[in-house]
Amino acid sequence: MNRISMSAFSALMIMPLMVVWPAQAGQATATLKAPYQVSLKFNAPKKKAPPSTAGGATRGFCAIAETEKVATPLTPKDEVGLTLAARPSFFFFVPSSPAKTAEFLLLSDDDTEIVYQHTFKLPNRAGVVEFALPEDAPELEVGKQYHWFITLGCDTAMGASGNPTVEGWIERTEAPSKLVQALQKATIGSYPTVYAESGIWYETLSSLASQRRQSPNSTRPQAEWRDLLKSVGLESIASEPLAN
Repeated sequence: MNRISMSAFSALMIMPLMVVWPAQAGQATATLKAPYQVSLKFNAPKKKAPPSTAGGATRGFCAIAETEKVATPLTPKDEVGLTLAARPSFFFFVPSSPAKTAEFLLLSDDDTEIVYQHTFKLPNRAGVVEFALPEDAPELEVGKQYHWFITLGCDTAMGASGNPTVEGWIERTEAPSKLVQALQKATIGSYPTVYAESGIWYETLSSLASQRRQSPNSTRPQAEWRDLLKSVGLESIASEPLAN
């Protein structure tokens, strides 16, 4: 596939995602602090996925208890998620299961061409897993939609066809000047809000995940993560931990 040159926005994309919370000048010391009030809602751009293959999941026949939640893609339901990255990260929830590996498959928008295929190890615990496209993967082309799948590797009597699979849609887009200007003025801690308001799903997720890892004891990224997932109908997994 043709490689797309990076835009001026690239400099912002490679900035380290870390959160620094400045102390409030003259703030009185208190034994008890009020909880941080936060509300993050995703502004979906209304790019509908093809109706017959909208993002979702299959339970499969892996040895997963019926009481367990199903493997779930972290994508807005029936929507094509936008990204600014040439090689973005994909997120999905994995319940407790015997699966040790998963296969990532990226197809063209008509499902006729395999763009990239890769098998990777799963963490040893249930939770939200991040899979980042590696450097040897082709860059996503601006303006093109892709259909992605992640299949858990379980030993089933039905073979690979019985393995749980999650799927979603992604499209790479150019950052509009309004978004670039907003990011230039924003603190790194507010990047997720800026991305969410602009309808850039994959960067909203990846920036929030980075903040959750770097500030595990901070209530703000945890609360924003829950609000974000609830705003796109993913309430059932909104409180799940990051597994990697």
